[in-house]
Amino acid sequence: MGPQVHSEEPVIDIERDPEVIARRTALFNKYILPFSNMIFKLVAEYSNDTNNVQENYSDVMINFYRRVETYDPSRPIRTWIHICTKRQIWACDKRRQQHNNKDFDNDIEDYEDELIDDEHVSGNVLGVDNWREHYSPDIVEVLEELKPRHRDALILQEAGYSLKEIAEIEYAKGSLKTPNMETIKSRLRLARKHLKDNLTRDGQRIPRQTDTEDVL
Repeated sequence: MGPQVHSEEPVIDIERDPEVIARRTALFNKYILPFSNMIFKLVAEYSNDTNNVQENYSDVMINFYRRVETYDPSRPIRTWIHICTKRQIWACDKRRQQHNNKDFDNDIEDYEDELIDDEHVSGNVLGVDNWREHYSPDIVEVLEELKPRHRDALILQEAGYSLKEIAEIEYAKGSLKTPNMETIKSRLRLARKHLKDNLTRDGQRIPRQTDTEDVL
């Protein structure tokens, strides 16, 4: 008998799969295009160089098209767009900066790992969905004792968002009646006071005194 020929299943290029294209296009038209003006304004605001705004905008929109299936409709769309846009601009500017600092002989594929992973936030960025992965058990325990609106404000500030940005995000989520920075300041004060009262400088839980302690 001659040598057996093992047939291999063809490798499907997901970027060219008609079903994927149709699905992404429908979701993109539904969730992203209606906010194209807002996205452009965010790109202009977060870009380090005004000369890169148009290029960054194109990159952001392409990224949204590729990642639109990761959007959870139960979450506020404006908040998701805001966070994804900011992260992608940061990634674009960082990649551009590193490219300018390297020899042009290097392959462009060297920069692929510098992109933010928009499908899994926990892979790169501290956020309100993955903060437990970035702190010690004691700190997580104390943070979990906070009201969500106080904790989210603190986490967003730790992630690098300004007071104005936090107010806009919380307003978009429905956690604020108006994007009021004074309310955010108040939430941050309460959150930090709770941490100060319950954690040491080294992030260790301060033991609580109880009425059942033995009296010598």
